[in-house]
Amino acid sequence: MIKTIKELLNEWWAGNTTTKMPIPTIYTYEVNVDGKTITIESMSRSRMYVHYMARKKYPNARYIWVVSRKRQY
Repeated sequence: MIKTIKELLNEWWAGNTTTKMPIPTIYTYEVNVDGKTITIESMSRSRMYVHYMARKKYPNARYIWVVSRKRQY
């Protein structure tokens, strides 16, 4: 029997499930945008995705550099 996502979520919330729902991991990155250090949170481990997020947030920036990943939780 194929179950819908709604049925799986209802079972998970009720505690009667046999499937494990993945817990999302949030990564915090330190990014340098035109000499100014900012912090960006992402659900992806990819530094290129964080660079893309910074480029979207600051479209007129001359340079963007992903310095390091600070933490994950």
